[in-house]
Amino acid sequence: FKARNPTPTGWAEIDTITHQGLGQGELGVVIAPTGAGKSMALVHLGSEALKAGRNVVYYTLELADVVVGSRFDSCITNVPLNDLHAFKEEIYEKVQMLDGKLIVKEYPTKSATVNTLKNHVEKLINRGFKPDVILVDYGDLLRPISTLKEKRHELETIYEELRALAQIHNCCVWTASQTNRSGLNAEVITMESISEAFNKCFVADFIFSISRTAEDKLSNSGRIFIAKNRNGLDGIIYPIYMDTSNVTIKIQ
Repeated sequence: FKARNPTPTGWAEIDTITHQGLGQGELGVVIAPTGAGKSMALVHLGSEALKAGRNVVYYTLELADVVVGSRFDSCITNVPLNDLHAFKEEIYEKVQMLDGKLIVKEYPTKSATVNTLKNHVEKLINRGFKPDVILVDYGDLLRPISTLKEKRHELETIYEELRALAQIHNCCVWTASQTNRSGLNAEVITMESISEAFNKCFVADFIFSISRTAEDKLSNSGRIFIAKNRNGLDGIIYPIYMDTSNVTIKIQ
């Protein structure tokens, strides 16, 4: 029996129901419609891991690596994204004080497979950097290792491969997945609007969705729905405060 050695999410309520976060060898998935904050949630999770002294690798398949780096700076220091340049020295000092180290690696959309990531992780380990947490932004934008007839089967295999990556390297892997359009203005993203996404990532150990209506975005609010939790309770809805200007997500 291997110790899970979990990495906290920084949300006390979620850390409680998951027994202190995502464990080694486990896969966590954030499900949300486009523009609801998938990448922001992954940056939050990565920042909390860094604060907990974990080494983090963030693979970005959509945003530029400098954009991701800025979001980490903002999330860790609370300095708004637009003001980062003015507070360069303070940010540098704060980031230097973290026990964990961060590597951000960018690949063009649909150019990388899970094998590409695996080879990169092995290179990092050979250079003396062992990742504790891997974030993939996001799973749907990876290329399947082998081409299958149906796209949904290809996506399912990608999530299986990501979970295998977590097990091989004994780390936790977080990724995100996009809901269908019905999730766009949903109050709460239930199983119905995430069904397609849920099917492709049902191998995951922990799945939560983020829903934010147009009104929510104006009032910096939204909801997190716990869709699957292998280590505890699920089906819970948490109201959240979400400020995209400084990458802040809090459970209220």
